[in-house]
Amino acid sequence: MSARSDARSGSRAQVGQWPGCFRCCLCAARTAPGRGYADRIEEAGMATMQDVARRANVAVSTVSYTLSGARPVAPETARRVRAAMEELNYQPNAMARGLASHRSHTLAMTFPRFDTAMGETVFEIVRGAQHEAARHGYSLAVWPLEETEAGAELVALVRQGKADGVLLVEVEVDDPRVAALKRARLPFVMVGRTADPTGLAYVDIDFEHTVDDAVGELYRLGHRRIAFIGRPASQAETGYGPAVRGRQGYLRAMNNRALEPLAFHCDASPQAGQALARELAALEEPPTGVVVMNDMAALGLLAGLQAQGLRVPRDISVVGAVSSPTLGAMTTPALTTTHAPGERMGAFAARALLAILDEHLDPADCHQLVTCSVVEGESLGPAPGADLEGNHPREKSSS
Repeated sequence: MSARSDARSGSRAQVGQWPGCFRCCLCAARTAPGRGYADRIEEAGMATMQDVARRANVAVSTVSYTLSGARPVAPETARRVRAAMEELNYQPNAMARGLASHRSHTLAMTFPRFDTAMGETVFEIVRGAQHEAARHGYSLAVWPLEETEAGAELVALVRQGKADGVLLVEVEVDDPRVAALKRARLPFVMVGRTADPTGLAYVDIDFEHTVDDAVGELYRLGHRRIAFIGRPASQAETGYGPAVRGRQGYLRAMNNRALEPLAFHCDASPQAGQALARELAALEEPPTGVVVMNDMAALGLLAGLQAQGLRVPRDISVVGAVSSPTLGAMTTPALTTTHAPGERMGAFAARALLAILDEHLDPADCHQLVTCSVVEGESLGPAPGADLEGNHPREKSSS
């Protein structure tokens, strides 16, 4: 007797014995012995909205509202729903969810196409934003755009329903993307700041404070001839925020200490750093301390200084400002750096944008300046002629 006739007569055929039946993951989940139904659903990856509602002990409509944001859901209830989704490996149908809520549940992250490579901090920002977006059921799409058309493209992106809001990275002090999004009244958050960010949502590094700290540490060690190596001149000319604010912070720090500034732009390459090391060594009065806010140039700078016979830190001290966390491990000696918290910035930016979208939070209330943490290396020491506390004999006698 065939399996089909066995079934008709009341006997129970095994899954996979039906003629023409393939052992699909749903069948396997429902019939696997010795495991709870929810566990089998999770293993098969076939959970439904009804399964999530059952696990969270809520109505199916509550699961739907939690996903779509169409109606408010109590925070504790939403937490239970999201926990159930994670436990069951529930993957909502993005197209259906978008149709129901008129949302794409996608955040667009955009940055201009620079001639130089993106630094590690930018990748950290992307990682932090992606993780935070995923926690709330959103995807992150990265869109590098030509600067001349970026504003119009971003507006079209949101209006065509391809993204619900925009995260702007590598912001200029007079950024055309910001102007276009403001005119169109579309939701966005800046990772960076314009010249006047009043009323706008942003997260940025406190460059002025960070560079002042670096100069202050060198000053404490007795250094009085302190140079600054910043971003490429092209970035300063276009008003790229870090290039402008880092240099401004250095000039202010030197002025506050009545010191003569010695600032340089430098292309973002080890070769440019080596060339600048030769230039510094050839000065009639070379600096004894250097603040470098250019990771790629820093790699060449240390090698170049030592090639010129300058020992780091015995003859000259170097500190990296707003640097990637791994930079110090790539240099000899290990560079002391102040690490930009890229992941934390990316997460804050995504969280702020979601609050603007889902909770209608005022962008003016979504802003944060972050400080950089010091990663100790071996590139800092007292200025030549100063003691371990940084005191010069001349300063001791006058005190």
